[in-house]
Amino acid sequence: MKISFLKDLESIFEFLLLKSDAKSIVTTLYDEIKDMTEAQITLRDVENFIAYFEVILSAPKVPKKVEFNRELVKAFIGRTYTGMHNHALTERVDSLHRYLRKEIKEATEITNEAFKKIVDDLNESKKPSLGKVMHQATIATILKWVQGPLKDKLSVELQDNVVFLATVYGQHKKNLAINVDWQIYEVTKEDMEIIESEYPVLDNAITEALEVIRTARSALPKESGYQDQFQVVMTSFDNLVMYEEGGILDSVNAFKDKLIISITLIYLQDEYVKKDPELKKLIQLFVSMYVKFRDTHYGTDSKIETAGYQ
Repeated sequence: MKISFLKDLESIFEFLLLKSDAKSIVTTLYDEIKDMTEAQITLRDVENFIAYFEVILSAPKVPKKVEFNRELVKAFIGRTYTGMHNHALTERVDSLHRYLRKEIKEATEITNEAFKKIVDDLNESKKPSLGKVMHQATIATILKWVQGPLKDKLSVELQDNVVFLATVYGQHKKNLAINVDWQIYEVTKEDMEIIESEYPVLDNAITEALEVIRTARSALPKESGYQDQFQVVMTSFDNLVMYEEGGILDSVNAFKDKLIISITLIYLQDEYVKKDPELKKLIQLFVSMYVKFRDTHYGTDSKIETAGYQ
């Protein structure tokens, strides 16, 4: 099977460099998780809305003409969510109504035909893509840095905020997020000074990882040969073993190799990558090898820890 792993990995690390900035890194983490989570909740509401009215419309005799408007959406949300505060309900109504009215005009009769374009859009939005992997990699990288090298240097308040975001992201990954009380966190001057002074470590790790990938690509490995494509990953594992034996597993170079491996696993385990039996075995090998080196405090690695391929 042909796989453009190194090419895609190079694009991911280029994206990480573009998205990583000391002054806005906490805001980036917040925005990425919020956008991803809110989109998931809205799409789930859209699917439920369509499923509900498809059942209504399938009745032998529909009680009355059903017209699309905000009140109809509000009634559906009120029926769907229980025990939610009015402010939260209003946000869910606004989000769902805003999405649906892109395809259904106000006061239009609700019919199965009216849902066709929305269903097509839903199916399209669910398709895996390299772009989605890039955004996942961005979240994972920031969390790995903030909950890793910076963990004991930042204030308790900022650490708590990061834990909150990581928890929400974990719920998103399991499609369990229902409603989130989003509150923008204002980073203190003291925390920002620490982030800015330590940021070169992250920037250098991403830059060096990118150079490793580019060097590997320049050797023109066979796109059908996993051994050629993934030699760079095995080298990173060998490096981590060496760093562990030397007692420098927390070094900048080790962080670079951890990034290469963790981003590789995020990429390979995504639906975007088509997997044949040989690749599944290779992923299983990488997962087994990575468990030893993964960050135990890093919540979003749970997928990596429990992933299994036969």
